[in-house]
Amino acid sequence: MKICTDNVCVRCGKKRIKGKTWKEKTQGATIFHTAWSCPDLKCQKIVDDLFAAQKLKRAGIEQARQDRAEASKLARQIHRKVK
Repeated sequence: MKICTDNVCVRCGKKRIKGKTWKEKTQGATIFHTAWSCPDLKCQKIVDDLFAAQKLKRAGIEQARQDRAEASKLARQIHRKVK
């Protein structure tokens, strides 16, 4: 496994600092997580807000996809009953 040493902030380009580290066991495998953050707290807050907005947007897109699938399923059921 290649270890990346170029861990820079996506916004300002400063070298990020290592934060919280934890491990998680899932289905027999152990996964190690490390939270990295920008040394500039204002910059990190902006990045966190951007990622939260992206997460909300993705959730909205997924919900719309599920709604369309459900509507399509109902339309097919109605179409079968009409025949």
